[in-house]
Amino acid sequence: MLSLLHHTNLVNLIGYCADGDQRLLVYEFMPLGSLEDHLHDVPPEKEPLDWNTRMKIAAGAAKGLEHLHDKASPPVIYRDFKSSNILLGEGFHPKLSDFGLAKLGPVGDNTHVSTRVMGTYGYCAPEYAMTGQLTVKSDVYSFGVVFLELITGRKAIDNTKPQGEQNLVAWVCSSIL
Repeated sequence: MLSLLHHTNLVNLIGYCADGDQRLLVYEFMPLGSLEDHLHDVPPEKEPLDWNTRMKIAAGAAKGLEHLHDKASPPVIYRDFKSSNILLGEGFHPKLSDFGLAKLGPVGDNTHVSTRVMGTYGYCAPEYAMTGQLTVKSDVYSFGVVFLELITGRKAIDNTKPQGEQNLVAWVCSSIL
């Protein structure tokens, strides 16, 4: 699927190798690693991302999702949008990667795709987790979680935090309500 999708905010598939039952995908090199690398467990000597860079990353990731949802035909639902899947190139240019869980979205009059629930705990939309009904809105929820990570610097799920603060979304909701 990724070989058919081309956008400045999607990682480029360069090629693949197949040898017997061994398969290998070759992607472009992303020299700055993942967004997760720059947000969580950052060594003290490393500068945190400034606000302009954080917003640049958020905007670029949103453009990648927009391409999958609105420009691809049929639409593609990512299903695993998270900070570790946003890779960073020169100048912190973000690209979405790891499309292993991606699913073709609904077509025609269909509003959703029914599927086995997949994704990463802490990023998965509650309505998708409860019903298995997948829509592009599921990815938008995950984007919101990553945006909260960008704003707070906290992990989506952090079991080192006290009870009630381990889930980022629940913690933010309890803090603002």
